Amino acid sequence: MSNASSNRNRWIPAPPKPPHQQAIEFLKRPDVWSRIGLCGGASLILFVVMSGWNAPFQYRLRQAPLRNLHANTEFQYPDYRATEEEQNRVSRNFRCYYSNDSQQLEQLRNALTEDLFLVTQKEFTEAKQSGVWAKFYPLAATETAVPAPTAKVQPVQETKSAEKDQAAPADDEAENKDSSEGDPEAKKETVEPIIVSPAEIAFAEFREAVAADEKLEKLRAAITKAFIDIDRNGLLKGLGHEIGEGNLQEIEVFQTGNFAGGTRVVEVSEVRIAEIIDVLKKNLIKEISVEAEVIKQPDVVAERIFEWLKPQLPVTLTWDETRTKQDARKARIAVEQKFKTIAPGDVLESERVSTDSRFIHAGIPLNEEDIKLLTAEHSARSQAESGWTKVIRSVCFFGLNAAMFLMIAQYLYFRDPYLLENVRQFSILLALMLVTLTTAWLLTINGEWRSEIVPIAMFAMIIAIAYHIELALLLGALVSFAFSVAHGYGLAEFVILCAASSSAALMCRQIRSRTKLVSVGFVVAVVVFPTALGVNYMLGQPIGWALATDATWFAGGAAIAGLLMTGVLPFLERLFDIQTDISLLELSDANHPLLKELVQRAPGTYNHSINVASMSEAAADAIGANGLLCRVGAYFHDVGKLRKPDYFIENQGGGVNKHDDLTPTMSTLVIIAHVKDGAEIARKHRLPRRIIDLIEQHHGTTMVEYFYRRAEQQLIEQKEAGEEDVVLDEAEFRYPGPRPQTPEAAVMMLADTVESASRALREPAPARIESLVKEIAKKKFDDGQFDECHITIEQLHTIEGSLVKSLNAMYHARVKYPEKQLA
Repeated sequence: MSNASSNRNRWIPAPPKPPHQQAIEFLKRPDVWSRIGLCGGASLILFVVMSGWNAPFQYRLRQAPLRNLHANTEFQYPDYRATEEEQNRVSRNFRCYYSNDSQQLEQLRNALTEDLFLVTQKEFTEAKQSGVWAKFYPLAATETAVPAPTAKVQPVQETKSAEKDQAAPADDEAENKDSSEGDPEAKKETVEPIIVSPAEIAFAEFREAVAADEKLEKLRAAITKAFIDIDRNGLLKGLGHEIGEGNLQEIEVFQTGNFAGGTRVVEVSEVRIAEIIDVLKKNLIKEISVEAEVIKQPDVVAERIFEWLKPQLPVTLTWDETRTKQDARKARIAVEQKFKTIAPGDVLESERVSTDSRFIHAGIPLNEEDIKLLTAEHSARSQAESGWTKVIRSVCFFGLNAAMFLMIAQYLYFRDPYLLENVRQFSILLALMLVTLTTAWLLTINGEWRSEIVPIAMFAMIIAIAYHIELALLLGALVSFAFSVAHGYGLAEFVILCAASSSAALMCRQIRSRTKLVSVGFVVAVVVFPTALGVNYMLGQPIGWALATDATWFAGGAAIAGLLMTGVLPFLERLFDIQTDISLLELSDANHPLLKELVQRAPGTYNHSINVASMSEAAADAIGANGLLCRVGAYFHDVGKLRKPDYFIENQGGGVNKHDDLTPTMSTLVIIAHVKDGAEIARKHRLPRRIIDLIEQHHGTTMVEYFYRRAEQQLIEQKEAGEEDVVLDEAEFRYPGPRPQTPEAAVMMLADTVESASRALREPAPARIESLVKEIAKKKFDDGQFDECHITIEQLHTIEGSLVKSLNAMYHARVKYPEKQLA
């Protein structure tokens, strides 16, 4: 019966739940839904930024298509050639602006009036010598006087007309003949010839025509009337603009300094000096002839004035190039864009530079015009798609993101549960991925720069530096895959981006100086350049300048990523509370205020911290953990002892122990308080969160055994003295925790405990040290201190071996020197 009863009361494990029930219970957890919500929000942002409902545009500048391209739908495309021809026609027919300085013509007429007045006031010889008459009669400067056949010696005092002057020689000859025949003394007289030149004759006639003031006024009015059209239109010798810069037949004229007063259209033939001379002469004759009653011989006067004006006509028209080109540019812009219709199946045709053909052929790299045409065809095809097509594509886009985030969550669940359980750290990872993909997308809008490699390479560097290389490799590959698929770029893009992200992550194994990031960028560039050449050639791209240019762009982007990381890293460390090796090395400076205060007020604690730092760094490196983090954390793990340094044995120096006057419970409170005080001091000095975590976890929930044993002894003595029974609460003698959450915290816990315990060894022989280390490690393990840090038994044994080596090095045997013999 007793056996049956014992069998009935034996505990039997519950059968495992079916998978669907486990899944339901898993989904009922609120922390699961919070992570799902974060992933869903990130997917929604990517969906909006990347236009996940539209088909990706897969063509890039300098990419050679693998087949001839045809239109998939009907669309309108700008006819750039026809539009440019129309713009050129507008430019050729555009009437250029010319500024007319009519003041020059007024000055010319004033000068003419002055010369006319001088002619009326001077004799022929004086007018000829001064050069005034040569302006009206150009032959006067070179013409010589010719004697007449017969002439009486008499001065020319009266002005005669041309007809009378021409008849004078014949009449004089007849008179001389008659008189000589009738008068015998006259025959004996010598006849001297009168010297008269055509210039002198013309001078006499001209001066007679314009001598009076009334005649000068009439003449000036006639000249002004003859210049009316010239004053309005201006004069020029040749056009200031050339073919293609404007109309060569007509121009627009405005008065200098008064463009707002309006312009007038003028034919070029009406202002060109070479073509207007004859018109000017006719106008002068016409206007002077009107005053025929006052001005005798108008034709002769008009001829003389024309000879004066002809060489002195000024250029009054000046091409206003700036205003002309501004308005011509506006006229070109105002030309409406012309379009051509491309039907489905038509061969896509654009302006090509590299070949004579304008068609987009297989194997020929795409130029800018090709990309514009393909973009227009893609936009028309996207607009023509049905709503169901867009819905299906949207679902597929979300499915891609869901698969990516599921893979990340699965990896974190098994490999880095801390990052998954910590909402802040998980949010940081999603934010970095979101920023990386968004930035890469925005950098590819231009289509020419292959700049997406910059944010993706930087992302891999950040993850490798802030977390670890394995996570950086996974996330870098996932980001590269998501970007390549979302854009439709295919395998080549994915391989190149993976090569960049993986090489960047692997090179960031130990970053202990900011200059190393620059070298990382150049190493990644060296890896990316041949990768881009090789994978594109294997996928059908022709070897040439286009492919070399793309590879150079990729390599340059990788180098730029390394340069940018040197400036971005400090901001990322503060923004996301990331501790890199660089920031940890800065904290390890012995001149840090806390460390300097520790040396001065608690020298024993400082010496203990230095030893723990050395031991924990070596042990952490042995198991692949962050040794530098352990070393820096060990420097600060006991800063809480600054509040009451004299209550800790290493700072008492063999003096009075203050705990002798305290109860075990009170002593325990003082000892335990250094953990809480240390965290407060660290926060006050703005130490990183990971250092504060090590301060809080380096004792876990272990027991302060020394005072617990004293309390037990006091309890026994009280019982023997007949006092009331007192229950000893073990929890009062334990540190508040938490237990170590990371391998680094577990390593530092063991190093701290072992270093303190080893000081109590009288003879620290290697065997005793090894026994001490294993005993302490086993006690911590049995106490459950390593249950939350995911450390394996193999790693624990490795840590033990490293600590034993470190302690043996600290307590190594020395040669005993012989004592000095006294005489």
